[in-house]
Amino acid sequence: MTAFSRRLPWLFSLALIFTFFTLCISFGLQKGGSLISIAERAALAMTYPIQKGIDLTFNACSKTFDSYINLIGTKENNARLKKDLALMEHRLAQLEEARLENQRLHRLLNFKKKHDNLAQGIAAHVIGRQTDSISQIFIIDCGSNQNLKVNNPVFTPGGVIGRIIACGPRSAKVLLLVDQNSACDVIIQRNRIRGTLQGTGSELCELAYLQRTADVKIGDQLITSGLDNIYPKGITVGTVVAATQDHNGLSQKIKVKPTFDLNTIEEVYIIASLADI
Repeated sequence: MTAFSRRLPWLFSLALIFTFFTLCISFGLQKGGSLISIAERAALAMTYPIQKGIDLTFNACSKTFDSYINLIGTKENNARLKKDLALMEHRLAQLEEARLENQRLHRLLNFKKKHDNLAQGIAAHVIGRQTDSISQIFIIDCGSNQNLKVNNPVFTPGGVIGRIIACGPRSAKVLLLVDQNSACDVIIQRNRIRGTLQGTGSELCELAYLQRTADVKIGDQLITSGLDNIYPKGITVGTVVAATQDHNGLSQKIKVKPTFDLNTIEEVYIIASLADI
């Protein structure tokens, strides 16, 4: 490409500008204007597209910047609102937990009022569990500082769950009825037949030391007899869920479901054992 060819676009542009100015001046002179004002108007007409473009570009940049600032503010507001919402949800969960705990404690209070011999006692929270095939034990948050002793019976609104087997100043161990080392003297409420409820290490207990011909039926309710000097008489213990004769016909195999659910107990009620009264 020659030097003249490279200059041709510039020469063409200059020619257009010169022609535009000439036409503007000629038209202005015909209308009676001065040469200077005509030149100013021509310059304004030529620079308008450039100025308009700069103005549009500046406005677009300004709007983009404002949108960016607003977006940052919106994100900050959203983050703050999410934090406030999480805090409110946490507080609502705490209030709901307090309401449910009050309901459980109210049921314990009703259980206490229902049995005159349970008038003197305290409520405690379950703070630990040892529930496996070897042992079935709860840890509660009351101990000797609250005048608790070994063999104090422990209850839920459903009835007996076990007895204290060890006491510290501020905590105690509760041996549950389902523990294989547990035993409770009971009677069948329907016909007053006496037996011993023994733990098996599972969710069911067994009713032992009954006569071969003892009248036991599925659905029979068992209550404490009071003869073991631990549990007061007349407190619900469980329900017979299976009653079968042994293969040699000499004894019965009776399964009993306790009144409590290990997985849902959170509060218990403890009183002095009969030996301490």
